[in-house]
Amino acid sequence: MSHYDTFQEFNQTGLTGLLTYPAHVVPAFTPLLLFAIFMITFLGTFFGQVRITGRGGDFFSSFAVASFFMTFTSLMFTLVDGLINTATIVICVGVLVGSVLMLMTTKSRD
Repeated sequence: MSHYDTFQEFNQTGLTGLLTYPAHVVPAFTPLLLFAIFMITFLGTFFGQVRITGRGGDFFSSFAVASFFMTFTSLMFTLVDGLINTATIVICVGVLVGSVLMLMTTKSRD
């Protein structure tokens, strides 16, 4: 029978323990949290543009804003030891670079 670490056995207190415990038990916790942050930011900015302008939102600018926010959040996660790994940060930076390139190459001249 395998051993399941409980929060009391994890020996962390405060906000650090609340964030690193799920990341320790479920390795996909941090990437899923970053994806949720990305989607909330993306959909919020996209539909905010739709509501303000009354026409379709700008997909590429919303994608770039969401990727900036996701990358900034992932860099803040590096301050907590054991919360995020290097591969996740590299993926976030890659999404950021790709979104900025898409924004710069497809931005229409209004």
